[in-house]
Amino acid sequence: MIVDEDLICRLSCPRDGSPVREQGSALVCAAGHVYPVVEGIPVFILEETQPSLSVTRASLHAARTGAGAPFYLNTVGGISETERRAIEQELRRGTIIDPVVSFRLLSTSGFGYASLRGRLTAYPIPIIPLDNGDGRCVLDVGCNWGRWSLSAARKGWRPVGIDPSLGALLAARRMAAAEERRISVVCGDARCLPFKADTFDAVFSYSVLQHFDPAQAEVMLSEMARVMKPGGIAKNQMAHRGGIRSTYHRMRSRHSQSDWYRVRYWKWSELADVFERAIGPSVIAAEAFGGLGLLYSDRKSLPVAVRIATIISEILKRLAIVLPPLKFLADSVFVESRKRCPQS
Repeated sequence: MIVDEDLICRLSCPRDGSPVREQGSALVCAAGHVYPVVEGIPVFILEETQPSLSVTRASLHAARTGAGAPFYLNTVGGISETERRAIEQELRRGTIIDPVVSFRLLSTSGFGYASLRGRLTAYPIPIIPLDNGDGRCVLDVGCNWGRWSLSAARKGWRPVGIDPSLGALLAARRMAAAEERRISVVCGDARCLPFKADTFDAVFSYSVLQHFDPAQAEVMLSEMARVMKPGGIAKNQMAHRGGIRSTYHRMRSRHSQSDWYRVRYWKWSELADVFERAIGPSVIAAEAFGGLGLLYSDRKSLPVAVRIATIISEILKRLAIVLPPLKFLADSVFVESRKRCPQS
């Protein structure tokens, strides 16, 4: 098989929802929609849909033509042409740390990791805030180089990651293989998830939905709800409007003039309303104070100043449990939503 058997059983055509099957080196549905497969990764990019990122169309072109093979660095965002050449040389030579991960770190993990960009000595894999998986399946939306998918695998989940960057997905698989763990990945758009309904036990995303306007974010949440089993859990990280650092960023004049993929800061009440409407009963909890992406489980990998900020953030997060009003000053929050079960 060109695609993992367990994965293909979960897949469906993102255009009409029908099952897909292998045909040659591609996947096809009953209506004849054809989706290329690159090194076992199904590519479900829809050319008729406005892309969410510049790399989206690049991934579709690369999948159809082979442009950029074998590493497809032309589909990896946030790196210069000079960096691409350096990364390709390192990949051909073989290095302990995957250079795609090293150079994507700032774009995917936040400002605290800036000094580590291109200089990683170990992978900063955080602890995913989910219970032990016990073989259950979790969808990692916007997985990029796979840090949360690998974290989920360590906790006994069967992770499936989806992202529009083909090159980043290949890096995710290389990183997981180095740890002798298996993750499945799909190249696609979270606004039209290529999966059957009621497929996943949980859905997770970090630093994804906060980049979309409310209308598109709600479309993504509805898609998450569709592919989750009844009673399943969705856990999404979001940027909170009331945080101290969030307020500072919002007040800067250039924030509102920046590109459309900028961070959107949500009110607490907006989060509660949108997530409950799209998925089901939701609980919001503080995730970080003083910035986005300050992960306590990564503290040993971070420079001293950022490590201190991360420790302070963790102290405030724990205080917010016993002093609930403090949570409204959090810059980053997790929204945990449970999918409604059908009424009997």
